[in-house]
Amino acid sequence: LYTSLEQLPGDDGQRPASIAEWATKTPIVLDGRPFSFERHEYLKGPYANPAKFEVHLKATQLGLTVLGMLRSIYSLRYRGFKGVLYLFPSRADVADFSRARVRNLIGENPDSIGRWLSDTDNIGLKKVHDGHLYLRGMVSRVGLKSVPADLVVFDELDEARDQSAVDMAIERMAHSEFKEVVMLSNPSLPDFGIDAAFQQTDQCFWLIKCEGCGRWCDLVEDFPECLRETGDGQTLRVCVGCGKQVDISAGRWVPKRPGADRRGYQHSQLHSAYVEPAELLRKFRTARTLTNFYNLNLGLAYVEAENRLTVEEVLSLCSDAGIADQDSGPCYMGIDQGRDIHVVIARRQGNKTAVVHLGIYRDWEDLD
Repeated sequence: LYTSLEQLPGDDGQRPASIAEWATKTPIVLDGRPFSFERHEYLKGPYANPAKFEVHLKATQLGLTVLGMLRSIYSLRYRGFKGVLYLFPSRADVADFSRARVRNLIGENPDSIGRWLSDTDNIGLKKVHDGHLYLRGMVSRVGLKSVPADLVVFDELDEARDQSAVDMAIERMAHSEFKEVVMLSNPSLPDFGIDAAFQQTDQCFWLIKCEGCGRWCDLVEDFPECLRETGDGQTLRVCVGCGKQVDISAGRWVPKRPGADRRGYQHSQLHSAYVEPAELLRKFRTARTLTNFYNLNLGLAYVEAENRLTVEEVLSLCSDAGIADQDSGPCYMGIDQGRDIHVVIARRQGNKTAVVHLGIYRDWEDLD
């Protein structure tokens, strides 16, 4: 964490001590309103104490993309960064972000940001003070190779088709003295993408101390019992220990793995003052599949039990026969063409299928 910041010349001769101070005291205007932590108390920590490697496992519409955007601009303007690589799943996402978010930010803040952020005609490149903000899609390996960076921001990491682009993007900081990473994404599958990255962090959760019994409440872990319907039609967030209503603005970030060298936050709509508890409960009860609800509303990686394979189920189908170079057959072959060619050759054994060969090949000619 950054506990002290070197003073660099700012617009008024003083460098803001943090992104939080810069955004609130300038103030930055977003969607017609001055930036504020009111009703977004869970964002104070990430803004005031940015970590060198930061992972945000998040539900939708909680203000995390704004955090990534403002941290990028602040770093270029006040911390001496020369390049920030901001990554999206596709080039279409880059165009939407550049035309909507960046232009609106300049238009609403002509004096505080607009005078040192150039809205050029280049969708993927913006000049910020003495540095550059590179907006790229993760599908373009060529686009990633050509960009030097001090900070890499991954926005909606799990939607990227090629997860190997993560390593390539981080490699763009090989010659940087800063080497900072921010990952933001709705989760999808357990142990994949943003969820796998979050597991390598200190795993901070927003906990609220109950004023009734003193219990520290994790609303996500306690869901759905933490939502209680009252007789007058209201739904309240409550402590599952004593039933007293809890104040989501009074929470604090508590790490599950203190001391880890990477910072992780788990964000849920249960923590948002803009999402009614009754609406969350309704969505939970009426969801056709729970996967989207857990991913997008609770901010948790999830797969329904009937769609999950266990390690034991996979190992039960394995043998010690090894990979065969030949078989008397008859056999059949399945091919998955991507950057490489993945091949499976199998044959029938009674009423079962036996896989006799697995291989990865470069060219179609190799399949003969």
